[in-house]
Amino acid sequence: MAGEPSFDEIISKIQSCSDPASIAKTLASFLNNLNENVFSARPHGQIDPLDTLSPAIHSFAYLYFLVYRCKASHGFHPALLEKVWAFVTTCDGEQVRLASDKALSFAEALVKMATESFQPIIAIRPLAVFIRRLQASSGQLTMIHPLLAKTCLLAQSFKDIIPIIDNDISDVDPQHTKINYKDFLLYHYYGGMIYAYLKKFDRAVEFFKLAVSAPAEVASAIQIEAYKKYVLTGLLHYGKVPVLPKYTANPVQRCLKAHCVPYAEFASAYEKKTNNVIKTELEKIKPILIRDKNYGLAKQCMEALHRRNIQDLTRTYLTLSIEDITSLIGLGSEPEGASHVEGIIVKMIESGAIFATISHEHAGGMVSFLDDPNQHNSTTTTDMINAQIQKATVITSSLVAMDQTISSMPAYFNKKASSNKPKRQRLTSGSDERNTHQGRGDGGETAGQTNSEEELDVDLKETRQAENEQPEKLDDLSEK
Repeated sequence: MAGEPSFDEIISKIQSCSDPASIAKTLASFLNNLNENVFSARPHGQIDPLDTLSPAIHSFAYLYFLVYRCKASHGFHPALLEKVWAFVTTCDGEQVRLASDKALSFAEALVKMATESFQPIIAIRPLAVFIRRLQASSGQLTMIHPLLAKTCLLAQSFKDIIPIIDNDISDVDPQHTKINYKDFLLYHYYGGMIYAYLKKFDRAVEFFKLAVSAPAEVASAIQIEAYKKYVLTGLLHYGKVPVLPKYTANPVQRCLKAHCVPYAEFASAYEKKTNNVIKTELEKIKPILIRDKNYGLAKQCMEALHRRNIQDLTRTYLTLSIEDITSLIGLGSEPEGASHVEGIIVKMIESGAIFATISHEHAGGMVSFLDDPNQHNSTTTTDMINAQIQKATVITSSLVAMDQTISSMPAYFNKKASSNKPKRQRLTSGSDERNTHQGRGDGGETAGQTNSEEELDVDLKETRQAENEQPEKLDDLSEK
């Protein structure tokens, strides 16, 4: 049995394979057959392989050494961090994509080192840069996206991930990206949490919606958690819960209905815009919201309701006293209600949510509502419209390309051919017909009720099967 190749032989083999074809054909199997100690140990009296190899030219092999070096390290060391940064900023994305499992291991080891140093923020920028290198296009989802999003949430640092999550995902083909279903769900779940923390609720709603409406034969616990936040961010941004897309899987919709009853009841009360009713409902489900780490979002819903009610007043009145506004939006009975309302109005004026002036010439203060001074005829407005048109054009081109690709796939033709075949009708025997009516009383719906109960039991079973998909419970960041 031949022994392990020498250090010089390994380096020579790596340096002879620097193009994707030779890497895939010979180098991958060669490195996979080596003992792990070859990559993690520093050769005595010899140059460090990480100093011999180029992270830009020999990215595939460099990644192998870097993964095991990071795994063996406890906490960050300046010399290793320097190697990490050199790799993520110069590596060849095409080579790294050939070792997608090692790319994920590298990212996980990076987060582990940062966490052990009690500085998770250290891993964020290298991961963000690495994703850019790993992506074949800016719209491609990688296995590292959810890990980066989670790390950003734990570190409460979002500067480096915003440019990444602001790019809409258009490539989720597992053959190209090696991602799985859980990666897709977690990325959009954590991404939605980031947007909610930044109070970009329109984007948060979209991210949670993508998680909830993802194709599924069974419901995932991630989808249930995402839906809870979808309800609350929907109330925050729209004042109601947006209707889920029609393509949302039926098993998922039934599960949501069964597991999110308190959220549905809160949403129903919220849409009535009655302050006392909503406060009562909020107090009733407070323990559930705290358990789910959603109480901060729910409290923001109350503030959003006050702002929305004030905006409604601007459509009816030109001038109102702060005391009258406090009474009209249902805060008249609260201690310090008027000062609270004045604070809300000031923030709304500062943010441009309303146009108004506050005068204290009269006792208690008067608010005069004004028309929007922006006539939307500035160059800023024109630039904004042009940017949106350009974005829509890019999306349209991408959709056309995707449509052409899908239309040329053999699987598409097979599916279309099978859907065009006439469906065989199931013959119903007399005994079947009798069983259909059995148990139904005069005008009763016993059979229908039984079906609903059976569906609910199936949903609960499906959710238990998917419990391993439960996202890690993170702090209620919206309260911070």
